[in-house]
Amino acid sequence: MSKNPPLLPVEKISPSYESLLGKSAWSRLRPEIRQRFDATQKNKSTIYEGIMEEVFLSGAGKVFAQLCRLIGTPLALHSGSNVPITVKVYPDKKTGGITWDRFYYFQNKKVNRVKSTKLIQQDSKLIEIVGCGFGMHLKVTEEEGGLHFTSQRFFCQIANIKIPIPHILSPGITKVSQIALDKENFQFNLTVEHPILGYVFKQRGTFKEKL
Repeated sequence: MSKNPPLLPVEKISPSYESLLGKSAWSRLRPEIRQRFDATQKNKSTIYEGIMEEVFLSGAGKVFAQLCRLIGTPLALHSGSNVPITVKVYPDKKTGGITWDRFYYFQNKKVNRVKSTKLIQQDSKLIEIVGCGFGMHLKVTEEEGGLHFTSQRFFCQIANIKIPIPHILSPGITKVSQIALDKENFQFNLTVEHPILGYVFKQRGTFKEKL
Protein backbone atom coordinates (compact mmCIF):
# COMPACT_ATOMS: atom_id res chain seq x y z
CA MET A 1 0.00 0.00 0.00
CA SER A 2 1.60 3.23 -1.15
CA LYS A 3 2.01 6.13 1.21
CA ASN A 4 0.97 9.64 0.31
CA PRO A 5 3.95 11.94 -0.26
CA PRO A 6 4.56 14.39 2.60
CA LEU A 7 2.99 17.81 2.18
CA LEU A 8 5.50 20.52 1.42
CA PRO A 9 5.25 23.73 3.41
CA VAL A 10 3.59 26.57 1.54
CA GLU A 11 6.04 29.38 0.91
CA LYS A 12 4.83 32.54 2.60
CA ILE A 13 5.44 35.63 0.49
CA SER A 14 6.35 38.66 2.59
CA PRO A 15 4.48 41.82 1.64
CA SER A 16 6.64 43.99 -0.62
CA TYR A 17 6.33 46.27 -3.62
CA GLU A 18 7.26 43.28 -5.77
CA SER A 19 4.34 41.32 -4.34
CA LEU A 20 2.02 44.30 -4.91
CA LEU A 21 3.03 44.65 -8.56
CA GLY A 22 3.75 41.04 -9.47
CA LYS A 23 7.10 39.77 -10.71
CA SER A 24 6.51 40.73 -14.33
CA ALA A 25 5.64 44.37 -13.65
CA TRP A 26 8.36 44.62 -10.98
CA SER A 27 10.97 43.45 -13.49
CA ARG A 28 9.87 46.15 -15.97
CA LEU A 29 10.63 48.95 -13.51
CA ARG A 30 13.83 50.87 -14.05
CA PRO A 31 16.57 49.28 -11.89
CA GLU A 32 16.98 52.54 -9.96
CA ILE A 33 13.30 52.49 -8.98
CA ARG A 34 13.45 48.82 -7.95
CA GLN A 35 16.51 49.46 -5.82
CA ARG A 36 14.93 52.49 -4.16
CA PHE A 37 11.68 50.77 -3.18
CA ASP A 38 13.34 47.48 -2.33
CA ALA A 39 15.53 49.40 0.14
CA THR A 40 12.46 50.75 1.93
CA GLN A 41 11.42 47.19 2.75
CA LYS A 42 14.81 46.58 4.37
CA ASN A 43 14.26 49.36 6.89
CA LYS A 44 16.89 51.54 5.28
CA SER A 45 16.75 55.24 6.14
CA THR A 46 17.47 57.61 3.25
CA ILE A 47 17.47 61.34 2.62
CA TYR A 48 16.55 62.85 -0.75
CA GLU A 49 17.05 66.44 -1.80
CA GLY A 50 15.61 68.28 -4.75
CA ILE A 51 13.61 71.11 -6.20
CA MET A 52 9.84 71.10 -6.50
CA GLU A 53 9.48 72.99 -9.76
CA GLU A 54 5.74 73.39 -9.29
CA VAL A 55 3.62 73.40 -6.15
CA PHE A 56 0.05 74.36 -7.07
CA LEU A 57 -2.98 74.70 -4.79
CA SER A 58 -6.31 75.93 -6.06
CA GLY A 59 -8.54 78.00 -3.80
CA ALA A 60 -10.32 74.84 -2.71
CA GLY A 61 -6.95 73.12 -2.31
CA LYS A 62 -5.85 75.77 0.19
CA VAL A 63 -9.03 75.17 2.19
CA PHE A 64 -8.46 71.38 2.14
CA ALA A 65 -4.83 71.87 3.20
CA GLN A 66 -5.81 74.00 6.19
CA LEU A 67 -8.61 71.66 7.26
CA CYS A 68 -6.27 68.66 7.03
CA ARG A 69 -3.99 70.25 9.63
CA LEU A 70 -6.52 68.96 12.15
CA ILE A 71 -5.50 65.35 11.38
CA GLY A 72 -1.78 65.79 10.75
CA THR A 73 0.30 67.37 8.01
CA PRO A 74 -0.59 65.48 4.81
CA LEU A 75 -0.59 68.41 2.36
CA ALA A 76 1.64 71.34 1.43
CA LEU A 77 0.12 74.62 2.58
CA HIS A 78 1.40 77.04 -0.08
CA SER A 79 1.83 77.43 -3.82
CA GLY A 80 5.25 78.16 -5.26
CA SER A 81 7.83 77.37 -7.90
CA ASN A 82 11.37 76.03 -7.63
CA VAL A 83 10.85 75.22 -3.97
CA PRO A 84 13.79 73.42 -2.28
CA ILE A 85 12.67 70.27 -0.48
CA THR A 86 14.25 67.59 1.69
CA VAL A 87 12.63 64.17 2.04
CA LYS A 88 13.56 61.84 4.88
CA VAL A 89 12.47 58.21 4.43
CA TYR A 90 12.67 55.95 7.49
CA PRO A 91 10.92 52.98 9.12
CA ASP A 92 8.00 53.67 11.44
CA LYS A 93 8.26 51.36 14.43
CA LYS A 94 4.66 51.91 15.53
CA THR A 95 2.97 50.77 12.30
CA GLY A 96 5.75 48.73 10.68
CA GLY A 97 5.48 50.94 7.60
CA ILE A 98 7.78 53.48 5.97
CA THR A 99 7.43 57.19 6.74
CA TRP A 100 8.01 59.85 4.08
CA ASP A 101 8.85 63.07 5.92
CA ARG A 102 8.96 66.06 3.56
CA PHE A 103 10.26 69.54 4.35
CA TYR A 104 9.27 72.34 1.94
CA TYR A 105 11.36 75.53 2.09
CA PHE A 106 8.97 78.14 0.68
CA GLN A 107 10.48 81.61 0.35
CA ASN A 108 9.71 83.92 3.29
CA LYS A 109 7.62 81.25 5.06
CA LYS A 110 8.15 78.80 7.87
CA VAL A 111 9.37 75.36 6.90
CA ASN A 112 6.31 73.36 5.79
CA ARG A 113 6.52 69.77 7.00
CA VAL A 114 4.37 67.14 5.26
CA LYS A 115 4.37 63.65 6.72
CA SER A 116 2.71 60.33 5.83
CA THR A 117 3.41 56.62 6.24
CA LYS A 118 3.00 53.90 3.61
CA LEU A 119 2.16 50.46 4.96
CA ILE A 120 1.90 47.19 3.03
CA GLN A 121 -0.62 45.03 4.85
CA GLN A 122 -0.55 41.26 5.18
CA ASP A 123 -3.25 40.94 2.51
CA SER A 124 -0.79 42.63 0.11
CA LYS A 125 -2.73 45.87 -0.01
CA LEU A 126 -1.07 49.25 0.33
CA ILE A 127 -2.41 52.05 2.49
CA GLU A 128 -1.05 55.50 3.29
CA ILE A 129 -1.71 56.90 6.76
CA VAL A 130 -1.64 60.61 7.58
CA GLY A 131 -2.80 60.79 11.20
CA CYS A 132 -5.78 60.43 13.56
CA GLY A 133 -6.81 57.23 11.80
CA PHE A 134 -7.20 58.87 8.39
CA GLY A 135 -5.64 57.36 5.30
CA MET A 136 -6.23 56.02 1.81
CA HIS A 137 -6.01 52.75 -0.06
CA LEU A 138 -3.55 52.87 -2.97
CA LYS A 139 -3.29 50.92 -6.20
CA VAL A 140 0.28 50.43 -7.43
CA THR A 141 1.11 50.04 -11.13
CA GLU A 142 4.09 50.12 -13.46
CA GLU A 143 4.02 52.30 -16.56
CA GLU A 144 6.98 52.66 -18.91
CA GLY A 145 9.43 51.72 -16.18
CA GLY A 146 8.01 54.16 -13.61
CA LEU A 147 6.11 53.45 -10.41
CA HIS A 148 2.60 54.92 -10.05
CA PHE A 149 0.24 55.15 -7.07
CA THR A 150 -3.48 55.93 -7.41
CA SER A 151 -5.86 56.40 -4.49
CA GLN A 152 -8.84 54.06 -4.43
CA ARG A 153 -10.72 55.11 -1.33
CA PHE A 154 -10.10 57.41 1.65
CA PHE A 155 -11.01 56.09 5.09
CA CYS A 156 -11.07 56.85 8.77
CA GLN A 157 -10.07 53.95 11.02
CA ILE A 158 -11.60 53.66 14.47
CA ALA A 159 -10.22 50.70 16.43
CA ASN A 160 -10.15 47.92 13.83
CA ILE A 161 -12.96 49.31 11.69
CA LYS A 162 -12.25 51.32 8.53
CA ILE A 163 -15.05 53.73 7.68
CA PRO A 164 -15.03 54.74 3.98
CA ILE A 165 -15.10 58.47 3.24
CA PRO A 166 -17.25 59.52 0.25
CA HIS A 167 -15.17 60.77 -2.69
CA ILE A 168 -16.97 64.11 -2.65
CA LEU A 169 -15.79 64.76 0.95
CA SER A 170 -12.18 63.80 0.19
CA PRO A 171 -9.55 66.02 -1.47
CA GLY A 172 -9.98 63.89 -4.62
CA ILE A 173 -8.32 61.12 -6.61
CA THR A 174 -4.65 61.28 -5.76
CA LYS A 175 -2.04 60.16 -8.28
CA VAL A 176 1.68 59.99 -7.51
CA SER A 177 4.45 58.79 -9.79
CA GLN A 178 8.18 58.29 -9.52
CA ILE A 179 10.08 58.14 -12.81
CA ALA A 180 13.81 57.58 -13.17
CA LEU A 181 15.55 60.27 -15.23
CA ASP A 182 19.01 58.67 -14.97
CA LYS A 183 20.93 56.57 -12.45
CA GLU A 184 20.83 59.29 -9.81
CA ASN A 185 17.87 61.61 -10.49
CA PHE A 186 14.17 60.85 -10.49
CA GLN A 187 11.04 62.88 -11.18
CA PHE A 188 8.20 63.08 -8.69
CA ASN A 189 4.69 63.99 -9.84
CA LEU A 190 1.51 64.46 -7.81
CA THR A 191 -2.02 65.44 -8.81
CA VAL A 192 -5.20 65.52 -6.76
CA GLU A 193 -8.45 65.86 -8.73
CA HIS A 194 -11.75 66.39 -6.93
CA PRO A 195 -14.89 65.02 -8.68
CA ILE A 196 -16.53 68.49 -8.64
CA LEU A 197 -13.77 71.03 -7.97
CA GLY A 198 -11.29 69.68 -10.51
CA TYR A 199 -7.55 69.77 -9.85
CA VAL A 200 -6.90 71.05 -6.33
CA PHE A 201 -3.21 70.07 -6.01
CA LYS A 202 -0.35 69.62 -8.47
CA GLN A 203 3.33 69.06 -7.79
CA ARG A 204 6.32 68.26 -9.97
CA GLY A 205 9.94 68.02 -8.92
CA THR A 206 13.33 66.39 -9.44
CA PHE A 207 15.24 64.62 -6.66
CA LYS A 208 18.29 62.53 -5.89
CA GLU A 209 19.65 60.73 -2.86
CA LYS A 210 21.80 62.79 -0.52
CA LEU A 211 25.23 61.16 -0.25
